[in-house]
Amino acid sequence: MYIILKTGFIVCCWLVFAVGCAYLPYPHLPAPHLPDTWDGSAADFDTIADRPGEARLQVIIAYGQLVDNHAALRLVGPGRPVMFWDPGGGYNKQTAPHTRWNDLIVEDPPNLQTYLAFRRSHFDTAVEIFEWRITEKQANRLYDVLRHGTDGDHPAGSFRSETTGLFCSKAISDFLGRFAGDILTISDTYFWPNELAKILYTQAPDRVILFRSADMPVIYRPPPAPPQVSSPLPE
Repeated sequence: MYIILKTGFIVCCWLVFAVGCAYLPYPHLPAPHLPDTWDGSAADFDTIADRPGEARLQVIIAYGQLVDNHAALRLVGPGRPVMFWDPGGGYNKQTAPHTRWNDLIVEDPPNLQTYLAFRRSHFDTAVEIFEWRITEKQANRLYDVLRHGTDGDHPAGSFRSETTGLFCSKAISDFLGRFAGDILTISDTYFWPNELAKILYTQAPDRVILFRSADMPVIYRPPPAPPQVSSPLPE
């Protein structure tokens, strides 16, 4: 009887894990929303490095072995240190906790290569980085909101960067929707990072940098807009 019960338990466990992997919802697989019409080109880390004088907004979506598991935000602006927002995340939480303040990496914010190495150490299988080129004025405004927060008198309401674990994507989609409306349009908040990624593909990013496993980055860009055909002038 013991052998039968033990065998049955093992079979049940195998079925649970097998079915769980086989029937994992499609949207949670790595980078599931990348449009087929976007062209990709191989790149290296120098190609995606920050450039002096440029302002960029980057939203990072990480995918684990079974599910999309984190979202983070990186803000680059001239004359200011990089602002890295890791809402509810664990970057440097154990090794250098003094570098974190309200989920902002206030000392030694990671570049993309460093953060990718961190994600790989957590066995992530893919990382998407959505990037928009923005103005210095836009970068400064977003920087101030993240660093100092807002109160109830702000037109967009109160905001604080510190975030409860598991709510990284909701925090970032809320922030973008309320404070970055002149850059992109986010009208809802999203619990799953892949749901946020799906919306971000519709927001005209300048490029999306995709890492899969141990590969080098691949840069994807949307296809050029078709030329507008003007109506013939009346005779």
